[in-house]
Amino acid sequence: AMTFAMSRRLCAAAHLRVDSGTASLPDPSKARGEDAHFVTSRSALTWAGVFDGVGGWARHGIDPSKYSRELSRLVEGSMLDQLQAGDESAPCLLTALAHAHAENREVGTCTACLAVVDGASSRVKTLNLGDSGVWVVRPEGAAFRIVHRSASQQHAFNTPYQLGTQSGDSAEDAHLAEVDCQEGDLLILGTDGLFDNMSEDDVLSLLPKGGDAQTIAERLACTAQKYAFDPVRQSPFEVEAAKNRLNFKGGKIDDITVVVLRLCDAASANAWRQARRREMPLHAFLATGAQLSLYLAMAP
Repeated sequence: AMTFAMSRRLCAAAHLRVDSGTASLPDPSKARGEDAHFVTSRSALTWAGVFDGVGGWARHGIDPSKYSRELSRLVEGSMLDQLQAGDESAPCLLTALAHAHAENREVGTCTACLAVVDGASSRVKTLNLGDSGVWVVRPEGAAFRIVHRSASQQHAFNTPYQLGTQSGDSAEDAHLAEVDCQEGDLLILGTDGLFDNMSEDDVLSLLPKGGDAQTIAERLACTAQKYAFDPVRQSPFEVEAAKNRLNFKGGKIDDITVVVLRLCDAASANAWRQARRREMPLHAFLATGAQLSLYLAMAP
């Protein structure tokens, strides 16, 4: 069964607003996807995360989605707890992930990628553990350029760092970064289903100068899944496999989750909100009975 989940929020900030969009496309061969994600905002702060459950647990009769979804819930809750405790600064991503890891009682493992935007100070903090990723992308002339990219962490090819049962990795192994942000910047968080199927040029070529975060998230996820089903097109995963002397051709079918945060002014945020009210969201279109072939055809 194919599902499409998305959420939309506009976060008021002292200086910048954050328009958010999410798209999550499970591998159609699975009953349910194994990725998890969240986006939450409070005052000038917006934080988000994507988590990729390791599918190998299914061979042992364990649902891989349970661990990733519980970790997502616990991380989001830990960040809220930090704010409610009276800390006016941005929540500490490492503290939240370490707490969630310690509290998660589900069996399984997953990767984790987090970001928090402070609209008042125009700063972004990121954390990545494993082979998901977060980019900060900035408009430059008629195009975009990447001003920050999280480091991918793998013990070996297609063996990412991961938290959970029988894993020797910990939250402290995560790659941390802090960067300045400005109006017009995009944060793109994605599980490996996005980056295994779309190169840097592929992603940047799809980013519009205008438009809301939800539209961008949908477009990236749709295109990534279209490429995943292409047995001929050379994918980034194929390129990496060849470097490791493995014979793999075409796209890599997988769960695909994308979260986009667009930093904007109040006028832009309000305009996008009004436009959304006049459009049928993609998940509603799919609910009318659209087939996968029609869905994939929507991607460029």
